[in-house]
Parts: sequence; structure tokens; C-alpha cells
Amino acid sequence: MLIKQSKIPFVKIATIGIMPSFLKSKFYRLVGYKIGKNVKIGFGSIIVGNIVEIEDNVKVGLLTVIRAKEIHIERFATIGSFSFIDSGKLRIGEDSRINEQVIIGGMKTPESSLDLGKRTIIMEYSYINTTMPVKIGNDTGIGGHCLLFTHGSWLNQLEGFPVNFAPIEIGNSVWLPWRIFVMPGVTIGDKVVIGANSLVSKSIKSNSLVAGSPAKLIKENFPTPLTKSEKNEKFTFMINEFIKYLEYHDIMIESEIISSKITIIVEKYHSKAVFYFETAKDYDDLISKEDMLFVFNILDDDMQLPNEIQKNIMFIDIKNKLRLGSSKIGEEFVKFINRYGLRFARMD
Repeated sequence: MLIKQSKIPFVKIATIGIMPSFLKSKFYRLVGYKIGKNVKIGFGSIIVGNIVEIEDNVKVGLLTVIRAKEIHIERFATIGSFSFIDSGKLRIGEDSRINEQVIIGGMKTPESSLDLGKRTIIMEYSYINTTMPVKIGNDTGIGGHCLLFTHGSWLNQLEGFPVNFAPIEIGNSVWLPWRIFVMPGVTIGDKVVIGANSLVSKSIKSNSLVAGSPAKLIKENFPTPLTKSEKNEKFTFMINEFIKYLEYHDIMIESEIISSKITIIVEKYHSKAVFYFETAKDYDDLISKEDMLFVFNILDDDMQLPNEIQKNIMFIDIKNKLRLGSSKIGEEFVKFINRYGLRFARMD
């Protein structure tokens, strides 16, 4: 055979893979990889590539293989345990997550690639075939047991059987629940929801709700925009659910509602969160040495989040989906509110 293809790099796993994370990072830097700060690579996991750049705060779980000619993993990305990624080119965007037992790969061609946007997730047991390019946008969710295939071939094309090699492109803010099958050549627009157990064999326009096998259009101009009062009502509900969540985990808090503002105080951890329904009227609230979180549901057009803030202070702009800084209670809130589909681009 002219081209040697090793399915699993056992030797690298048994040698490099067993190194502690900090030694593994040093070794990879010595061989020319660009490895950022606070990168964690779990036991048995390896990264194999010609051009490799891993940015700050990336985490890789146990016994995971990441292999491609060109690899670029942006900061705060997470790749779970027991996953296998084997493609030509690989880019994983900031704050994106690939969960456990995900397989990405297949027959390799010069076009083989996966381009995963920011704040996007691929959930457990999914298989993504990257024989041809697969591009997935920002804030998109690929549920568990999903299958994305960029080629379909087995029987003899010269006898008239179909053979198809074509890329897949999925837009921004798309939701594929569990067990979706996407066929080669499909393009899915922005803000699309696909019903579970659907077969997607044709392209889908933006702002659509589709379902079925094969998937058919259920609703156009989806979703229906909310009024300001409806948004505030749902915002209040989310905050109240966050309070219940903290109390469920035995975190004692004090909460206070004053006009268009809700304040949560966690005395044990010296943490405070202030949720504004309108623009902040009292800027004295924004001056503190505590662990602080400021969440704005609505900001005036002429009001912007600051460029620089002190340590342990965090701002979240719900309207524009932005975040700045970091605090303990803030990171907990970001993690919690993700269940309602709210994700935030980092300004720092």
C-alpha cells in the first residue's frame, strides 16, 4: 500500500498519552505546537497534527484522540472523554464543546475538514463524517445520536447506483435535537429547529421549523418575536429559577426586589448579583471589591459595557449577548442560563 492508514495511534497513546498534562504541554511545545496557558489534556489523550494551535483554557478529557493536519482550538473550548477526532483540518471555536464518545472522521480527501463555530455543542454518541467539509455556525446545538454524512457510496456507480460526495453547512443558532440524520449536500440556514428523529435530505431556509422523515416544513418565520413585557416576564422567571437552583445546592442567599432590579447576596462566598430590567440608574452599585455580577436585560443604545474592569467583577448584557470579566457567581449563572439557550460572546 502506498498510503498507510492507522486507525488508532496506540504507540502515541501508550507513550505521550500517559504523561501528566503539564509535561504533555511542554512536550508539544518542544515539537512546535502552539499551546496556550492553562491547557488541560487528560490521561491517555493525544493531539497529532502538522500545524497545531491550542489557545488558553482548553480542556480535553480522558482517552481522547485529536488528529488532523491542521488543528486550531480556540480558548475555553472543551472536548470530552473517549472521543475520536480524525480529519484533514479542524477548527473548534471559542467556548464550544464536544461531549463524550463523539466520533468525527471517515474517509479522508483533500477537502476533509470540520469548522465548528463559537459557543456550539456536539453532544454524546454523535458521528460526523468529514470526508467533505462540514461547517457548523455559532450557538448551534447538535444533539446526541446525530449523524452527519458528507458522502454516500457503496454500490457500483458504473452500474447506475448513486454515489454522492458533498459538503454540509449548518448556520448560526440552529437546533438539532437527538437522532437527526443529515444527508450530503444539505445546507441549513440560521435559526432553524428540526424535530427529533428527522431525516434531512434537502436544504432548509433560515427561520424555519421542520420535522419528519424526510423532514418537511412545519412553520416559516420562526420563532415569533416576544414583546418587552414578555421578555421581562421570562427574565424574571429565569432569575427565580436560578435562586431555586442555588438553594437546592444548599447555598444560602438573600434576595431583594426594588423597582426594576433584583439583588442576590451569597454571604458565605462574599458574592453579589444584581439583575437590571432597565438601564442601571444607580452606578454606585457598580463599585465593589466583592465577587460581583451585573446582568442587564435592557441597555440604552448609548450605554456600553466598560472596556476594563477589576478582578472578580463580571458584566452580562442579555440584549446583545455579551459578557465581560469573570466572577464565581457569574460563571455559575452563565452555566445555569445556558439551559434557556442564552450564550454570550466574550469581550475580553
